[in-house]
Amino acid sequence: MKIAIDQRGPQNAYEDRKAYRNLLQAFAYPGKMMTLRAGQLANSVVLETLADETTPVWIDEGFAEIKANATKAQLPSASRVNCVFALCSGERFNGFDGFPVGTLVDPHLSTTMLIEVVSLTGGEPWRLAGPGVGPNGASLAPIGLPKMFPAAWAQNNALYPLGIDVIFTAGELCACLPRSVRLEIADVCAG
Repeated sequence: MKIAIDQRGPQNAYEDRKAYRNLLQAFAYPGKMMTLRAGQLANSVVLETLADETTPVWIDEGFAEIKANATKAQLPSASRVNCVFALCSGERFNGFDGFPVGTLVDPHLSTTMLIEVVSLTGGEPWRLAGPGVGPNGASLAPIGLPKMFPAAWAQNNALYPLGIDVIFTAGELCACLPRSVRLEIADVCAG
């Protein structure tokens, strides 16, 4: 998708930088809801901003339009075992197994997973704890994930400094869950 961005002109390059800064801010403050680019789906903006023709991307079959755009932009299609980015629907999420978690020498060689949920608010609230969250914590309450997500996250979090980072998207909003952050809910305490 970077190919399309490069052809849009200087004003759009400014918008891309702004979207990137907003995404960095969302990672710096886990659970903080951000709009990356007004009027555009956050999952598409992330891929347009971070992926190019050298970035292996795994896209769930439920995202036909994004998959078609990725093909047009010459993003390499990847399997779970070799992707840098993965895009899936929260309802179809079935765990982190099979995705790269990095190595002790190169923990950054892990997948960043974009999970599209129905909403970032209104679900069962999770209290977030860990780096970037702050002394009073933060919370996130997404709707549209399977009940097994907190247990899967606890296993992912236990791998730290290895593991997968998650970007939840809901329309034009996103919120990030870095691998270092723990979830605390009534039934499961992750980490």
